[in-house]
Amino acid sequence: MTHAKPAAGPTAGATPAAAHFGYPDAVLRPFIYAIAFSTVAAGGAWAQPDARILDLKHSSSVFGEERNFRIFLPPSYDQAAERRYPVIYFFHGWGERYNQPPRGGRGYDSGDQYGGDNIARFVGSNDVIVVRWDGYNPRTPGEDYPRPYNISPVETHRQFPLYFPELVGYIDANYRTIADRGHRATAGLSMGGFMSFWVAGKYPHLVGSASNFMGSSEFYAGPNGFPSEYRHTEMYGNYEGLRTRIVTGSRDFIRWYHRRMSATWNFVRPFHEQEEFDAEHGTPGMAKTLGFHMKAFREPLPAPGLWHHADVYPAFEVWGYSVQTDRHTPGFTVLDNVSRSGFRSSVREWLPGGRLLPSVAVRIVTDPVYTPGKAYRVTDVNRSSGEVRHIRTKSDARGRLHFQLDGAVHEIGISEAAAPILTLAGSRIVNAPRATAGQPLRLKLSLLNKGTAAARNVRASVKSTAPGATVRTPRISVPRIAAGKSAEAAEELLVELDAARREMLRLLITLDGVDLPLDIPVFPRADPMADYVIADGTKLPVWQRAVQQSEAVLGVGNGDGKAQPGEMIVIAARDGNAVRPVEVFSSDPCVDTSKRVSDPWGAYDNVGETAKYTILLIAPSCSGPRDIPLFVRYQLPNKPEHVLKEHVLSLSISGR
Repeated sequence: MTHAKPAAGPTAGATPAAAHFGYPDAVLRPFIYAIAFSTVAAGGAWAQPDARILDLKHSSSVFGEERNFRIFLPPSYDQAAERRYPVIYFFHGWGERYNQPPRGGRGYDSGDQYGGDNIARFVGSNDVIVVRWDGYNPRTPGEDYPRPYNISPVETHRQFPLYFPELVGYIDANYRTIADRGHRATAGLSMGGFMSFWVAGKYPHLVGSASNFMGSSEFYAGPNGFPSEYRHTEMYGNYEGLRTRIVTGSRDFIRWYHRRMSATWNFVRPFHEQEEFDAEHGTPGMAKTLGFHMKAFREPLPAPGLWHHADVYPAFEVWGYSVQTDRHTPGFTVLDNVSRSGFRSSVREWLPGGRLLPSVAVRIVTDPVYTPGKAYRVTDVNRSSGEVRHIRTKSDARGRLHFQLDGAVHEIGISEAAAPILTLAGSRIVNAPRATAGQPLRLKLSLLNKGTAAARNVRASVKSTAPGATVRTPRISVPRIAAGKSAEAAEELLVELDAARREMLRLLITLDGVDLPLDIPVFPRADPMADYVIADGTKLPVWQRAVQQSEAVLGVGNGDGKAQPGEMIVIAARDGNAVRPVEVFSSDPCVDTSKRVSDPWGAYDNVGETAKYTILLIAPSCSGPRDIPLFVRYQLPNKPEHVLKEHVLSLSISGR
């Protein structure tokens, strides 16, 4: 279907809304309403006209059905026939529709709620279009179902992130938009706030800024049949080239989870901002947030020269790359440090440290930045197996390179002639088990040469842009790195960390003029864990879903309550007459922390979050006696202010 772009207002291809959710059948008639709302100011005086609001629908080939949307047009849209406008896509929350306010909550489209600080009033005085899509996701035809977007649980075929590019294409074809990523944004409330960040992070090549009013940081999301635990906290790498903003409330029921997410995002996202209002769950400061997007439209960030992406879908496209996998289990495909000279790829069960899925077949087609039909030298360093392959491959007629890989960690280097290509191989903390807030951090960095010629006299600089972190030794060097090999720098880095609550330190390693990020988990100072059990095939009363109790067998082993080589153990804190399994962090090669279990707390605090615990595999070759330093974390229910418990623990390994 093709549509002519209108000079003003919708085209004939924009069909009136056919139904209003929750109203009697007599009201369910096709209609368009275009009411020029006026905001009533304090005292009843009429202010300037608000936006023209249209409730419309269009035919979606992605969903195979008609979909509703509401569009807010500024007054100038009908007065300046040649003017084009940026677009903000707004995603509503639970119990809402594209044209209906939250059930039992306050509306924010128009009217005098929030003191008139709403979408219609903002669009009435700013040259911007706002589109409010419909997250309605009925499981059966016509069902009165208030849960939108098909997340936690994933119940239907409708995948709203996959629908977003289609809606963008429709709006761009039918309205006078500025159709580029620098003038396109997403925003949303609650579950819609989650969607705003998810959609923007999935399509950074389509979106230049994203905002979030009090959205959950976690939901199960993705393909129907094998959804994954999607946590925004770990997905910050998807937002290179975007400005982001989150609005939190001091009286919001979800505030505890926002603070946990901010302990990462505030220290790794250079173009991220957070503002807290004295407010409950809602949209305080609508004009400030929409104004954030207007500033982003005026000062769009350029497309990144180096980017990163993790995707929950088995197939996706981003920044011109096309990725196809045969994965049919929960997981993420991860691309890191992507540029014209190569990339790193892997497939994991969860992020950041989930088990690798090497049996997954991965097909990657690059963007068309190479000379068509030209032969290129490619180095494939399999970091999981240690295998190094040097191959030659030709770009296709469009200038793309094609790769057939698996789900292991692959470092791919691409060059036209024999040359070194340098990247980060890893880091290790010197004389300490972990990075601790408020304590000096000593690091040794390793560099990898994924090119086809040796690198000599390698120099790199190190810096941190995060607040409260100072790099005292900003230079490292390596005399020589052979092709396909890695080497540790001679210098030891010293980083001073303040005592602020942070869960990640980001360092930027500059190699050949390119800033490569290195993210290091940071933990607070903590007391030793006192009252706990080691479950190695032990049946115990366990707290589940926050406040429910049931008996469960935790771990796999001989059940003697001791950690021994080859066992899979669960460490659990005693809490009254039951135990709470804990999440474990360790860099010791004797233990594998990649198996994580999630316990949903949604029924307890009405949030899509979960409590995590680790099934710790002790390497069969790790014979005792020896002690392994661990950091453990768990949470006690106390909604909305849960209690985070963090401790250190020395795990004693015995036997063979």
